[in-house]
Amino acid sequence: MIRSFLTVSSGTLASRLLGFVRDSIIAALLGAGPVADAFLVAFQLINVVRRLLSEGGLNAALVPAWLRVREADGANAAAAFAGRVLGTVSAALIAASVLIGLLMPLVITALAPGFAGHDTLQLAVNNARLMLPYLAFAGPVTVMMALLNAQGRFTLTAFSPLLFNIALIAVMAVLLGWRQDAVDAALIMAATIGIAGLLQYPSWCCAAAASPRRLRIAFDGEMRGFLGPAMSGMIASSAPQWLMVAGAIIASSSPSAVSWLYFANRLIELPLGIVGVAVGTVLIPQMTRALRSDDFHGDRAGGIARP
Repeated sequence: MIRSFLTVSSGTLASRLLGFVRDSIIAALLGAGPVADAFLVAFQLINVVRRLLSEGGLNAALVPAWLRVREADGANAAAAFAGRVLGTVSAALIAASVLIGLLMPLVITALAPGFAGHDTLQLAVNNARLMLPYLAFAGPVTVMMALLNAQGRFTLTAFSPLLFNIALIAVMAVLLGWRQDAVDAALIMAATIGIAGLLQYPSWCCAAAASPRRLRIAFDGEMRGFLGPAMSGMIASSAPQWLMVAGAIIASSSPSAVSWLYFANRLIELPLGIVGVAVGTVLIPQMTRALRSDDFHGDRAGGIARP
């Protein structure tokens, strides 16, 4: 378990450091002004949803649910269950992305009411629409990563998020040398974010033991039993994300304040999550196996207290 924890924490640390480099280049390219404010409000919308999926209740609910089905009914039933989860989550996120895209002016106005009546609003809408495809990719990737975690295979889940930052940093490095106009640079970066989710899809090939079968949308009792805890977990873990949204809502009425708040928050978040994300990722499958087998000593590694 210590080895798995170190693997996940190393990947998370590398991701946070690359994220710091990414945000530093964003500041160098866009500065702190209306273009940066528009881009960062759009990016925050995508980032909040990504975090709710990957660090929220979806991952935490799927791991024990998949392990329970596999232990009770076998590998084939577990693969069929994974197929229903993947199909349902993918369809829901595609529908949500289309709906949000159509209503994007209203969404951005709600997230940044200070932009109303200014060109910044249209800049943010354009950026957010280019980023939206990432949402459609985020759900399936989260499902596949959770299946890998359930099998105790943490290396890919720890390091695949680095691909997103590496791709964005590479594109921004070219933009720095190209000296592109800030508005055009923001649109290019937004489009890069929109397609960056594809870079994490190698997880499909690496989760062969848990490959979903016969993808389909389902809302049967088993799926409702999974979606209930998943939604509850996302709501429970959403408070920090909504605090960020609330900050942007308030800051949007002051020029450049969204940018200042975002960059300050990223500095604070740099050391956070490295331990918390790693411990949660590793302990959920370990505790599930131990509790289902009545092994309250948790393989004698660290011990799991009986409730």
